[in-house]
Amino acid sequence: MTDDPGSSYDGVARAYAAGVDSQPWNAHYERPAMFLMLPPLAGRNVLDAGCGSGWYAEELLAHGAQVTSFDRNPDFVALTQTRVGERARVLQADLAEPFTFAGSEEFDVVVCPLALHYLLDWRGALAEFHRVLKPEGVLVFSTHHPTMDWKQFERLDYFATELLEDEWELGTMRFYRRPLTAMSEVLEEAGFLIERLLEPQPTEAFREANPKGHERLMREPWFLVVRAIKRAVPIPA
Repeated sequence: MTDDPGSSYDGVARAYAAGVDSQPWNAHYERPAMFLMLPPLAGRNVLDAGCGSGWYAEELLAHGAQVTSFDRNPDFVALTQTRVGERARVLQADLAEPFTFAGSEEFDVVVCPLALHYLLDWRGALAEFHRVLKPEGVLVFSTHHPTMDWKQFERLDYFATELLEDEWELGTMRFYRRPLTAMSEVLEEAGFLIERLLEPQPTEAFREANPKGHERLMREPWFLVVRAIKRAVPIPA
């Protein structure tokens, strides 16, 4: 198995993009929860990290933000660029590599939707998020809920960080699961203070689109949304 699960989208990004905006798990579950956790965006400089096909870039612009978006997948970059035109800065860059395109303390907010679970090690990305955020800047990200992955994939050790494979209609997708403790520890080490955790529940629109899925998500957490604040100085090890 590859240690770069983000490559799961290679060759299927456009097929994924064709349906993701109407997919209830995205449209009526993860995305509303993310926007509940964001601060006011008007006039803010926002980094859209792991932009996918551009829904977040477009919505952030609609809320009055100045937006820089990036993704490692060239098809996602092209789709986002087509979607927002010249209204946002759109780049091809890797979440796992230094953000050479960004200056220190450049952004007020970093948004990272459903991307960090493709990284084995979060330290590099979180260090860059901390560097590019202004003092007291806000990081909001979503990821797979650790309990859901542990239960659904019937893993023996909840506290392990491990690579999983899941079969989607698009093919085999790979991502990492890790315990909540590991998430909180690496955030603290990077210099972030967790301000709020949200285990979202689906909207009424989800019920209309998928009643059985809605019933399940009202009882079981599928995603986790985290809002964290940049500390002035990272906590020493």
